[in-house]
Amino acid sequence: MAILGIENRTENWKTAQVFAPLFEGADARKRLARKRLAERLGVSIPDGEDVSLELFWYGIRDYVYEQGGRTPIIETNFASIYGCLFKELHQQVKGYSSTDSWQLRDHNYTPRNKVKLTNNLIRTEIDIVLESQHHLFIGEAKRKENFGENKDLVLVHQLVRQYVMALILLELVGKKKKIVPFVVGNSAEKLCKHAQVLFMIERLKMRRDNVLEWGDMRGLAGG
Repeated sequence: MAILGIENRTENWKTAQVFAPLFEGADARKRLARKRLAERLGVSIPDGEDVSLELFWYGIRDYVYEQGGRTPIIETNFASIYGCLFKELHQQVKGYSSTDSWQLRDHNYTPRNKVKLTNNLIRTEIDIVLESQHHLFIGEAKRKENFGENKDLVLVHQLVRQYVMALILLELVGKKKKIVPFVVGNSAEKLCKHAQVLFMIERLKMRRDNVLEWGDMRGLAGG
């Protein structure tokens, strides 16, 4: 169905359409579909364990709200955790590629500007999030193969920013879970040629098999 005969081509609409059958509920098919998706992403889920699902997730923004709002103490905590967890990230990204889009400025991937770092974290959205007992799955959905890059930000690259946000949030809430990144798009082959996807695979240990196509998702949701 299209409004006024015009197809909605946004990534959010596509994501909502495909993942609607997996939304939370006790229905056995929904539980099975969420379990199958987690297992497709390389994680074995024991029988009886449920997997939670959310779409269009702003984890840090909602965490800050639950803490009573943004404060200098929260900003300092973000910078401190980032500094501990990602000491080498600036050099990793700087040394990854000679292309212009990966030539960093001094403030990129450093915790020096607490305000800008906090802005980046609060405004970071993850399209698809699943949670199991021991894992947090973070997925980016694309209808085109472009990923955000903005050197005015502290956290320049979209996929890296999402990974950083998720790991910092786990540290803040005191949960020991493994991050499982994945990407969904029209063509896994094209996605795997993108520098950000390659960086996630080669430097942040994303599985090559976790670069998926929309058809993969429909098959899991329909199961």
